[in-house]
Amino acid sequence: MFLLRYFKYSFEYKRIFERLHEKGYKVFIYFLLLSLMSAFPLNFLIVRETGWRLDFIEESFRLETPEWQLPETCALRASKLVCDSDETYRYEHRDMVYVFNATDDDVDLDTEAVYFLENRIVYTNGSDASMSGFNYTGFSEPVSFLELNLMSGSEREEAYIDFGVAIEETFGPYIVIYTVFVNTIIHILISIVFIIMLALVIQLFKFGYSSFMTFRESMKLIVFLMGLPAVLSLLIGLFVPAFSTVIYQLSMGIITMLVMLVYGKKQFT
Repeated sequence: MFLLRYFKYSFEYKRIFERLHEKGYKVFIYFLLLSLMSAFPLNFLIVRETGWRLDFIEESFRLETPEWQLPETCALRASKLVCDSDETYRYEHRDMVYVFNATDDDVDLDTEAVYFLENRIVYTNGSDASMSGFNYTGFSEPVSFLELNLMSGSEREEAYIDFGVAIEETFGPYIVIYTVFVNTIIHILISIVFIIMLALVIQLFKFGYSSFMTFRESMKLIVFLMGLPAVLSLLIGLFVPAFSTVIYQLSMGIITMLVMLVYGKKQFT
């Protein structure tokens, strides 16, 4: 398979300039593979930390305990919101709307709100975007709204904080997928920009040579030289994830310059 062959090329620095005739689309696929490899440590950290937390729901309950009288016939149990009636209950807290026993028809993308449906929670940001948390996975224990209404003082404060945490944890899988996707896309885009910049720098070497690489060939060269940086980023990033991107970009620049200085003079005249 060409990916394994390309990976071998990445460590054959003496012959690296002989590989610049490879098909562009194949080199791009190889680039994507190396980008995913170098992005893995931070993505793994995101999965382990359950993504970027919403925080604002929990934080709003910490700053001020809601003075709600929740529907006493409703409760969260068996991964569902169970109510004895079809009535919808609407509350507000610190500029956020909370709708209990909602249906799909109640969900309004133009309002920043949290909707509690029978088998899922829906958050809308008021700008036509939403996300869903299914089966109330953040609630490890049943929640009786009647019991919550009867609480007072610090007990009520702690109960609502736990309630806010559980709401956010219900969105955990969605947030993880979204965060991993965003981090991967950003990492790939940054790598593309970095490759373009390095390719422009490499073009400065052509002064003094009668023959030299084209700009496109320079980009292929950099992709082939990404093998070792991607491996270093993966290995070091498993221990220090936040440092993986620095290692990746720094080693890419150093290896590219060393290869050009050591082997470039022998290749071009």
